[in-house]
Amino acid sequence: MSHSPELYQWRQQIAAHFPNLSQPVIMGFALWSLGMVIVRSCSLTAIATWWSSQGGQSLNTVRERLRDTYREASAKAGTHRQPLDVATC
Repeated sequence: MSHSPELYQWRQQIAAHFPNLSQPVIMGFALWSLGMVIVRSCSLTAIATWWSSQGGQSLNTVRERLRDTYREASAKAGTHRQPLDVATC
């Protein structure tokens, strides 16, 4: 994934406003929200296409990472996935 200064700063802002969120959730929110601003769309495909062109990862990899932000823990890939507790937001 892209390690741009803009993404780093965006992640820092999200972490400052939502200190109870985990780093993976913060990264997911950062990818979604910064992607929406840059692409000027909230389309999963548009955002995933842009991030994949910036970070050198496949479109499907980025798409799944973005989708994992809003999926239930049982629907996520991997063994240590946790659900987002919206009460912490």
